[in-house]
Amino acid sequence: PSVSPANGQLFHRVNAMKQVAGPLAATMLVQAMVAMAVSVLPVLSPVLADTYGIRSSLIGIYASLVFTGAIFCTALGGTLVRRIGPIRCSQASLIVAGTALAMSASGPLMAILVFGVVTGMGYGLATPAASHILARVTPAERRGIVFSAKQSAVPIGGLLAGLLAPVLATLFGWQTSIIILATIVTIFSLVIYPLRAQLDDDRDPTVAISLRSPLSTIIEAAREPALRGLTLAAFTFAALQSSIFSIFTAYLVDRGGLDLITAGQAFATLQTAGVVARLTLGWVSDHWLLARRLLAIVGIGMTAVCLLAAQLSPSWPLLGVFAMSALVGFVAAGWPGVYLAEIVRSVPAERVSVATGGTVAFSFLGVVVGPALFSTIVTLSGSYGLAFVAFGMVTAGVGIWLWRGAR
Repeated sequence: PSVSPANGQLFHRVNAMKQVAGPLAATMLVQAMVAMAVSVLPVLSPVLADTYGIRSSLIGIYASLVFTGAIFCTALGGTLVRRIGPIRCSQASLIVAGTALAMSASGPLMAILVFGVVTGMGYGLATPAASHILARVTPAERRGIVFSAKQSAVPIGGLLAGLLAPVLATLFGWQTSIIILATIVTIFSLVIYPLRAQLDDDRDPTVAISLRSPLSTIIEAAREPALRGLTLAAFTFAALQSSIFSIFTAYLVDRGGLDLITAGQAFATLQTAGVVARLTLGWVSDHWLLARRLLAIVGIGMTAVCLLAAQLSPSWPLLGVFAMSALVGFVAAGWPGVYLAEIVRSVPAERVSVATGGTVAFSFLGVVVGPALFSTIVTLSGSYGLAFVAFGMVTAGVGIWLWRGAR
């Protein structure tokens, strides 16, 4: 029987999305687990502050160390993916992040800092591998929503950390809670093992890997004219997003007067809103608004939520705190999928993993600089509000610059 053009087009779309479903699920799983691994200690920061006699706002230093490790490995990841395959690279990501997180529970504060760097190294391997996989199987007209769906797994990982870590710490102690969550992360490396035959089929064992590979990858991304605007946006937005994520539970406890479990639930609300935002903005970039214009709007929106968050006080009703958390999460966490899909649109297919690794390295540099600078401002001034306002002014400037460039 004859098939109408409309029905044929629908069949093609359905078949194409079926091919995407399995790889997308695998990349989301990996991204959620490594995101949970790097979120556990920031969620538990009030407990760690009491244990070690430090200010909880200093947890931003930990986040900076985590992403120092991530910078190196995400830049190396583009070359490593080509050599061993994206699934093997993803397995390595889970094993490294889970093992290092478990070792963070060994006791001394120095162990937390050192293994934080190693946990970040595991996190850094996940994104180039995922981009390589999805670039192969995703239709061009669906890249925004698919990459945003993959990136939605990051706040899902944070959500899991926000819900599970405080409860487990209350029941079993903070060290045992870390070991339990680290074990979960590591076990999932076995879950994705069956996909190696299907998705590692384009690996090239002759690709050379050296310590110069990360640096050359970063330099290549910086020299690419099509990536410069994205690189600036990624650096700035990641600095603010990571600062908020790393200090949020401590901020709610210190300035909002919440207990740890309620603060963890508000953090989970923030992460849930981030999931919704990534899917929503991915759809918008595919159907309605150019990606770079959308990123410009996000930059200006970040300024607004920073000014709102700076007003938090113990007099706020609990509903207001959760509403603020949701709004901050929606605006601050919605952009990465749009940005990653735009990288794929901007470079040839064979350069996707390398371009992603080099560009994402700049976003991780923002994650290194952002929380450390945020914590420093809070420590020196005694004011979270000042830090929020300062960061918000920077994102406004970047948003305006992006809008003018997109025009």
